Amino acid sequence: MPRYVLQGVALIGFGLLLGLFGLIQLTNLFGVVDEHARQMGRSRLTRWVEGREVPAEEIKRRDGFILGRYIVGTGFLLVGLLAVGGGVVFVFTPPGQ
Repeated sequence: MPRYVLQGVALIGFGLLLGLFGLIQLTNLFGVVDEHARQMGRSRLTRWVEGREVPAEEIKRRDGFILGRYIVGTGFLLVGLLAVGGGVVFVFTPPGQ
């Protein structure tokens, strides 16, 4: 199998992995966002800044957490989509001589 086809297949797989990570962030699959909010509420930095442990529900309601979650999730989805598109181009288009 030519090298450019292998590189294209690898890029498609990498794009699918990035897209899956973005989907997990956006839709809170497997409780990833809930666990992240819980860890943020218990962190030393949060206790030092706010002087208390913050419940995960309060962390999840904050504007920065919500906005960051959607920006990160959408970003990973878009980069994954671009990687899959580039991989498809690599697979079907031989390099110029």
